[in-house]
Amino acid sequence: MAQGGVGSPDDVDTVDISKYVALVHGNLGTGKRIKSLMNRHAIEDRAWERFQYVKFCPGLFHTKMACVDVLWRIFIKDTLGKEDETSHLQTTVMKDVGVIRAKQTGTIKSKCEFRRMHQVIQHVGAVRRLDCWHVAVQELRPSFTSLEEFAKSKPKLDELKMMAEKLVSEFVANHRISTVRLNPEAQHDQQFENAALMQQYFLLYEELTFAMNHGDITRFEKVLLPWIQLFKATGKHVYATEMTEFLLDTHFMFHVDFGVVFCMVLVSHIIRYNILINPTGKPGKFRAADWCVELHNYYIKVKYGGQGSNRSVKRMISESASVGTYSQAHETIEKTMHLNRLTTGHASPDMRKTFTELRNSLSQCSPHVFTPGRRTKYSIPDMLRKGADLLCKKASSRTEAEVGIGTEGADDIHPEFEDIIADLL
Repeated sequence: MAQGGVGSPDDVDTVDISKYVALVHGNLGTGKRIKSLMNRHAIEDRAWERFQYVKFCPGLFHTKMACVDVLWRIFIKDTLGKEDETSHLQTTVMKDVGVIRAKQTGTIKSKCEFRRMHQVIQHVGAVRRLDCWHVAVQELRPSFTSLEEFAKSKPKLDELKMMAEKLVSEFVANHRISTVRLNPEAQHDQQFENAALMQQYFLLYEELTFAMNHGDITRFEKVLLPWIQLFKATGKHVYATEMTEFLLDTHFMFHVDFGVVFCMVLVSHIIRYNILINPTGKPGKFRAADWCVELHNYYIKVKYGGQGSNRSVKRMISESASVGTYSQAHETIEKTMHLNRLTTGHASPDMRKTFTELRNSLSQCSPHVFTPGRRTKYSIPDMLRKGADLLCKKASSRTEAEVGIGTEGADDIHPEFEDIIADLL
């Protein structure tokens, strides 16, 4: 706070924000420290001394990183050593990774790195969806032998919508997947079921990314609900708890105590409109607030952090407020010297050849063609159902512990995860 010129109302040289709400974005470690700080100062008399004005918002960029880690745990970590014995029957993500990133399979198996795994999810998901389109075209329009021929025929939008609905209903898993798996082995295809679950989870990640990039807050909150279940199912209980509490606070429980007068202030609108930022003002370029914080840290510590004896923590702190000025000065010099074509951004790679190789690999034994009785060495579990069961058990145990049946506290009503679903959907 002192670094930003914000301090106590008694200080003359600082800005008094005791009547406002300060949103703090960061990872869950930052939120834990803030809660600990507020608990230690809860005995103080004034709202400022209790840090009552601070509201922690979980960083959506770190939440997105946690989503990537969930998919890595489901499709890579939990499947290591459980691939099919014959290579032509392997339908795991690692087989696809071996085609598009042959030199990085060891690194991807050993640890989850966000950028690399993010690209794997997008690339593998895109090619597998193309394979689904190929299967659907062969079924509905057998006169076309390839997707390229079908695209050259310029199909109408209504036909594409009809085919897209068919793809979602047939190739993406839904709540009936657990019931289907109860059928005799000769009546269901385990590899097809694995591929359907992969499509479901990958599409959830694609929708999360799309909502964040386009600043669609409501859409993000809706798609966050199944991700909370996936957090719970894969052992990321802290993220499941924190994101549930964040949604509960945003939609039901926000109030702020401003010292003398107790005011009920609806700040959910403020928070929802400030958790995503568009630094460039271009469509599809929204970024999470904690992503902007990480970018600012990069400028402070790396780009403008000084060199040699000038590189010190004291210097970084003292000049951190001038980072924006330094960046603007560099841009002015580049434009003046006609260097405005330079950029630190990289163009998207041309993946057409790589995608073609992966499509050829999938076409040899497509997991999206239903083959009764086909088996696999490892069946991907229905993590959404598992996460929902764990959340229900947690809610029921908490209810029995805090609200005794038949006691006076039984009339107390507290919002739960189901209330978030009802409010959003």
